[in-house]
Amino acid sequence: MNKDTVAYVTLEYNHKEYKITENFGENYSSESARFMFEDGNYGCDCNLSQFIKSQCDDNFPLLECGHTINIKNIRVDL
Repeated sequence: MNKDTVAYVTLEYNHKEYKITENFGENYSSESARFMFEDGNYGCDCNLSQFIKSQCDDNFPLLECGHTINIKNIRVDL
C-alpha cells in the first residue's frame, strides 16, 4: 500500500510561529520533501508567505524573494 508523503513545517516570522503542511502525494521521497523547504523552491519567502497566507493567516503579507521567514522544524511522514 502506498502512502502519501506529508511535510509538517513550523515557520517563524516576526517572533510568531506558523504551522503548515504540504502533501507531496504518493511515492515522493522524504529527502526530496525536506529539500523543497530547505534548499528548493519552497524555501524562499515568496513561497513560504503564500503557504502562511493560505493555511494560517489570510492577512499575512505576500513577501518578495528573500529569507526572513525562519524554518524552525520540518517533519516528514510517509
